[in-house]
Amino acid sequence: MNRLQSYYEQLQLPIKSLFFASTIITIGAIIANPYLNNILKLDNQFLVTLSQLLMTCGGIILTYFPLYVFMKLLTHEKNEPNIIVTGIISYLVFITTMLVLTNSAATESAVVQSFSLEFGKTSFTVYHTGIFGYLSIFLLVRYIYRKTSARKNRSNLYYIDFETTKFITAIVGSALIGAIFTYMWPFILESIDSMMKFIAEDANNPMSMFAYGALERILALANLDAIIYREFWLSATGGTWMNLSGETFFGDVNIWAAQLKEGVMNSGFGRYTSAYYVINMFSIPGYLAAITSIMSNKRARNRNIIVLIIGILVSMLGGVLFPIEILMLATSPTLYLFHLFMTSFTYAVLTGFSVGLGFSFFGNIAAATPGNIIDLIGISQNAMYFNKIIIVILFGVIMFVGYFAFTRFYFSRIAMDVLNVVNKQSRIDDIIEGFGGIENIESISSTMTHIHVELKDRDLLNVSTLHRQGVVRIIESRQGFILSIGTSAFMIQRNINQSISKLEISPVIEEGANNV
Repeated sequence: MNRLQSYYEQLQLPIKSLFFASTIITIGAIIANPYLNNILKLDNQFLVTLSQLLMTCGGIILTYFPLYVFMKLLTHEKNEPNIIVTGIISYLVFITTMLVLTNSAATESAVVQSFSLEFGKTSFTVYHTGIFGYLSIFLLVRYIYRKTSARKNRSNLYYIDFETTKFITAIVGSALIGAIFTYMWPFILESIDSMMKFIAEDANNPMSMFAYGALERILALANLDAIIYREFWLSATGGTWMNLSGETFFGDVNIWAAQLKEGVMNSGFGRYTSAYYVINMFSIPGYLAAITSIMSNKRARNRNIIVLIIGILVSMLGGVLFPIEILMLATSPTLYLFHLFMTSFTYAVLTGFSVGLGFSFFGNIAAATPGNIIDLIGISQNAMYFNKIIIVILFGVIMFVGYFAFTRFYFSRIAMDVLNVVNKQSRIDDIIEGFGGIENIESISSTMTHIHVELKDRDLLNVSTLHRQGVVRIIESRQGFILSIGTSAFMIQRNINQSISKLEISPVIEEGANNV
């Protein structure tokens, strides 16, 4: 857990950039939303351009989030001033190698649209490798620098300096990895394609949609969600429909919009986006509300409450799910697995009730905002969808309670060695010892991943003992110490406060017994 907390501390800026991107996407989507435009008349040229700019910028930040993580992790390597330059150039070599070797017959959803070249009649494209390309180059560069740093600072070739040797090794290795990806990645893409075809063959089956929910969120985590969205939202994999004029529409999102516009009763389309209404409007707010409730440090809670409220508003108004999932994964993988299962379960349940609700799509997959409350209110004005919206709301309330309860249960019971009570108590005892004993603790509270403690005698703090128990970083402040320890912070402070309460009650009992 301490390693996970260490990575979370390193990735603070990239994670915050995701929330910033989500916020500007939400603002842009609100301005462009057709239901809101019908009331406020926001469709002048300046606002249209502004909304497109905001959504495009936010989409770029979300798309290239793995690049920020890649660079941030490289900077963590100490005493290696050239490692970032080497890492970036190595990744460019990796991309260039694939650009030259990738088969031009690759499907549109499998390649990066912004990386393509044409020479005569030959077209060169790059496979969409998501986080796996960045991860491979990161591991390569880190291995080269760590291995060579362990040796003497000299090169085997007297006329090439040591740093140049590492740079050349990384470049050659990146080209080799690019070649391997070019020939091996199509098998991965074929597997994904097979799963998508399996789901599409029986899309009315709740179990198929359960599989779709899991596949979609896993691909989103891997930065490969554009593949599944292009296939199900915009192509024939998501269905086809012909209107009375003979015009054919392809893809779940396009068909939903066409049927809604023509006043045709929905025939199951919108099924690939309907779960977002429950997740963004109920599930995520339940998770964030639970996080607020476990913040026992009033100062930190009051400072962060506005941020959490903005997070809930962005989720409900913008429907951008990815930043919250990264927060879950970076702090508590158990909660992310719960969320993954519940997302799939939501798809299955709504499919079982034949609920299909689309959203206002503006043509930018990276900045899409499915499942926002503005669209739900707009759709609710159409009597054809009243029953479906009621089902979404009722099931959403259940999911809100479920997410809130499980998140509270996780932080209260299973964030730290719940299966090994002896080890848990021993760890808490060691932490108390690190504070200089229970009598030395003036007060202790927590946030989601930090413990705030005030000590009577600061000199009694044992840093080495605390580090052995998973404390990643200790910051001394005017109010005391702030310990970065991960999601076990709430459990630890609660147990210590219980011990303090018992200690305070014991003298009172003894005094009463003596008086008797």
